[in-house]
Amino acid sequence: MQPIHNAVLAAAGIALVLLGVGSLRPASAQLLQTAYDFQTVQPHPSVHALGNATVAVRGYPGAIGVNPATIGAEEAVRVGSNINLSRGPAYSSPWFRSGFWIAAPTATMKRGPWAGGVQVKHFSRGTTEIRNAQGERVFFGSAFEQSIKLTGAYDVTSSVTVGGGVNLIRSRGVYGDGENVETHPTADLGVQYHTQSEQGSVTLRPSLGLSLTDFGGTVSVENRPGDLAAPTTIRGGGALQISSQSRQFGRPEWRVGLYGALSNRLVSGEFVEENGEEYFEADGPFKALFAGWGSTTGVFRSRGEQAEVSPWERITKHAGLELSILDLLSVRLGRFHESDDNGGRQYTALGIGVDAYYVSLDASWDFRDGPVDRLSYGRLTVRIPLSDSPRNFWPALLGGVD
Repeated sequence: MQPIHNAVLAAAGIALVLLGVGSLRPASAQLLQTAYDFQTVQPHPSVHALGNATVAVRGYPGAIGVNPATIGAEEAVRVGSNINLSRGPAYSSPWFRSGFWIAAPTATMKRGPWAGGVQVKHFSRGTTEIRNAQGERVFFGSAFEQSIKLTGAYDVTSSVTVGGGVNLIRSRGVYGDGENVETHPTADLGVQYHTQSEQGSVTLRPSLGLSLTDFGGTVSVENRPGDLAAPTTIRGGGALQISSQSRQFGRPEWRVGLYGALSNRLVSGEFVEENGEEYFEADGPFKALFAGWGSTTGVFRSRGEQAEVSPWERITKHAGLELSILDLLSVRLGRFHESDDNGGRQYTALGIGVDAYYVSLDASWDFRDGPVDRLSYGRLTVRIPLSDSPRNFWPALLGGVD
């Protein structure tokens, strides 16, 4: 146990250093200074309900958008997408709601030490009109942002998994000249460490995760000076799953999961004044890796005033708790907290999941602290096992044999 203990402490120390212990220099960037902010939204109920604290957890739907190293858990193909909930969530599937909606069909596969995944996340902004400085209409029609993500993961050892991915972000009527579809590539990297030990009548599964997502260059906005940064985000955190060693139908009788994470959007740059107009000029992604940790000048959405944000305030905090019976019924509770000067998204989330092995259904709702629309998500996932062992699940369940 001593090597495992040392490895956990070392990985935790690295994560703390990368997540903001100290800063190299003050930076000037934050809210309203990144493009493609829809990439920070994870429309997956399990991730949403756990406060986006799942960077260290393998196998959850939505892992492809949080940490590419965690996309696979067992030898199976899993395919899923959003579904609409009653009365329509703020972000929904296109079949039931017009205007603003977001959908994210996803497919992942795990086979041996390798895993792969693909996700197409589409954010519709509805009908949009864009005019230039002279008041001339340059675009009128359907505006959207879309991310096509391909990821892969590999088990380096029985405890360490690494992953990476590439994204092609496409947009129309948001960035660029309106009519054309603009493209912008970004990259993802991730690592996850996990181990297992038996203590008395329970099994402990601690894990650590670290990821860097949407690492890419700056983005120009048509008819506006300056550049915005891609929403490069670093996440680090841990998880502890405690499960019963006694099993029914091949599953633990109960399981408790504790999850925590910190995240920081790595943006740096400076405000430039030219011809009496002040605008933000973002640094490139490599410079932002080192400069994106210091105090920053944020922007209030309501008044457009600049506000100082400390290094700790620019870090978002995530926490989650999960209770599961037979891994069949799960109840989730999460907390997501941004500082007021750094976006101000603060909410408690609640979720429920039913996993019948071959088909699972998840739903989540949040309860916002501020006067904004609450979000809710639903998702249906189909699992296709690639090994013989899962075939014992349904005969044991229906026949009452373990």
